[in-house]
Amino acid sequence: MTLDELSTRYITHSFELEQHIEGFVDAYFGPPELQNVASARPPEAIAADLFTLRDSVHASDYPPRRKQYLDAQLRAMQANARKLAGEAISYRDEVRLLFDIEPHHTAETVFEEAIAELDELLPGNGPVAARMETWRQQFEAPSQIARQMIEQIAAEARTRTATLIPLPADETVSFEFVSDKPWGGYNWYLGAARSRVDINTDLPIRADSLLNLVCHEAYPGHHTEHSLKEQQLYVERGWGEHAIQLINAPESVISEGIATLAADIIFGDEAKIWTNATIYPLGGIMGDPEREQRIDKANWLLRSLSGNAALLLHEQGADPEDVVQYIMRYGLRTEREARQSLRFISTPLWRSYIFTYTAGRTLLGRWLQRGDRAERFRTLLTEPIYPSLIEQWTLEEERNCVGA
Repeated sequence: MTLDELSTRYITHSFELEQHIEGFVDAYFGPPELQNVASARPPEAIAADLFTLRDSVHASDYPPRRKQYLDAQLRAMQANARKLAGEAISYRDEVRLLFDIEPHHTAETVFEEAIAELDELLPGNGPVAARMETWRQQFEAPSQIARQMIEQIAAEARTRTATLIPLPADETVSFEFVSDKPWGGYNWYLGAARSRVDINTDLPIRADSLLNLVCHEAYPGHHTEHSLKEQQLYVERGWGEHAIQLINAPESVISEGIATLAADIIFGDEAKIWTNATIYPLGGIMGDPEREQRIDKANWLLRSLSGNAALLLHEQGADPEDVVQYIMRYGLRTEREARQSLRFISTPLWRSYIFTYTAGRTLLGRWLQRGDRAERFRTLLTEPIYPSLIEQWTLEEERNCVGA
């Protein structure tokens, strides 16, 4: 496929940034020749060219939504280049510029209330953190059993996703176990509706988290979104900016919001019932669907803890050991888990990315609940959307509702 000048420049500048930020380009399936950037250019020159490209996009005859999407992406690319050039950008401004969201500190009272809820829900007596660890251990599964569980979950999730939205022909996902990674699971989108999902075995694999993981990374999460947008936006419309996927850009907030909501969209309240009936018997696990669901709900309130930890580390300059203790105290995590979390938020590529999960889920969740959830989810899977647009739509609907 031959791309227009603006798409070509967008992709070329993305690969120029990749030469300075390894991992910035998460996936690419466009014209191969655009990948071949001859030599690394100074970040200052890249930033200047991105400024010019933004002006060119504004002056183009692109549809308004396409212009707005590209502007948000290019603003993030500029911020990356400015940081590389040595410009001082505060941590909060970094999050704002890269992801088109506002980073928030969550009051510790939220975590304390969730821990109090867990204190009532978890079996046994003694410290909540110790009981949480005991609770989690009952769901641990060896790799061979976990693989069987994953295959069965993926088959069911794919069937349910196909009833939500038609999937591209010949799409496929493979699952692999890896180690020594800062993340728990990762979707490597390979193009042509193919993905490889890597699952990190640095921490134990737990059967109670596998349904969310598979839905997040595959159906109807990352793999589904990437394959549909490749087909509908790149192949059918010829919009070259959708032949490449970037880390540390607004598209990540939408992608992680879709992924964190994925299991709820296709399984809803029956997720734990289905898992107990179908998946746990493979590992001889006896569960309690109602209690698991309530524990998961309380645990979700602890997810924003990682954003707080990142603010402590990067904004307040806290000692990393103090951050580990903070994560252990309010996240009910073992030291091993806390250090894995610290590793993620300390990695340059991921240090501000941590906000995309909770911000994405909250932002998209508010919009989904105000209309037909299935129809709106299909829009997220197939259209060029950016965070401030979702925020705008939601606020307009809320104002209209108040004024009605």
